[in-house]
Amino acid sequence: MALLLLALPLFLEAQEVRDSSGVIVVTPEKEWDLFGKDRLIRLSLIYDGKLYRRNRHRPEYQKALLRIQLEDSSWVEKPVKIKARGEFRRNYCSYPPFKLNIKKADFDNEYLDRAGAMKFVTQCKEPRLYENLLLKEYLIYKMYNVLTDESFRVRLVQMTYVDTSRKKNQVYTKYGFLIEPLKSLVRRLNAVKVASGAIKSGDIEPFCIARVALFEYMIGNTDWSLAGQHNIKVIKPLDIHRLPALTIPYDFDYSGLIDAPYAVPAENTGLESVRDRLYRGPCLPDSVNERAVCLFLDKRKEMETIIRDFPYLSEKVKKEMLHYLEDFFHELEVPAVRKNMIFGDCLPVE
Repeated sequence: MALLLLALPLFLEAQEVRDSSGVIVVTPEKEWDLFGKDRLIRLSLIYDGKLYRRNRHRPEYQKALLRIQLEDSSWVEKPVKIKARGEFRRNYCSYPPFKLNIKKADFDNEYLDRAGAMKFVTQCKEPRLYENLLLKEYLIYKMYNVLTDESFRVRLVQMTYVDTSRKKNQVYTKYGFLIEPLKSLVRRLNAVKVASGAIKSGDIEPFCIARVALFEYMIGNTDWSLAGQHNIKVIKPLDIHRLPALTIPYDFDYSGLIDAPYAVPAENTGLESVRDRLYRGPCLPDSVNERAVCLFLDKRKEMETIIRDFPYLSEKVKKEMLHYLEDFFHELEVPAVRKNMIFGDCLPVE
């Protein structure tokens, strides 16, 4: 492995990212506060691709080497472990997402040393379509960040993979993004994780539920459940002045805003396409729903700007995303329409 690292081409240190807006130079990180910044970062992963593909259906950690740039002309190489994750995507994707475990790597950096295991979302398949799907899911996380800090932060990555299982090491570069570990999120929010099934919807802050449910409706996602904590994490603030628990949504690849070719609506919704919307939140008081509505209307431009200013998607794709959101806001702006078309489908409270 050491010989391989010596043989790695130095072009990685000066590589440029080309996109629809021209040429963007990837600048190095100095502090490596992974989820406190937005700038694209560059990593290199050296791993045995044959072993990874063989273990994808029964994932177990395998050794790999992570190469990161900490400052100008300074690279750090650390042993890590990776394993495929995602029940569906492990079987469907040519490049399934993985969990990156950097425990005991000793980066001598407070952010990295405390990170532990992180989810890394990969480009599922080779065609450009799947690159767009990944980037759109990344933007959905960023849009929810606009609404609240009570959310998973993400960081866009240009990952160079070096597959050592080939006679000639196969090197390829793709976009991906890291998701903030849950233990980092609860530390940031001064909270603790709540085990699945250990809490009822009545113990969760109503406005938080309304915010999540309206956001899932906005992006056209029915692949979530509050009752079963499906694609939802529940955390409990340690602050005695904030007794109700909070819900944190994640995993948005089945949403209509992304419109992945494999995505289907949740069972028993009656929907024919993920592009169709259905409100799946519980019935809450009008005052709570209206507070959520005000938040979305107030943050509309900021969320749309997240999409408009994103340099790694074509103008055509961004226009399609904005048009889908526009339909949602047309419903939201009219009181009678939102009461009937959105909140009228609410689910009875447990």
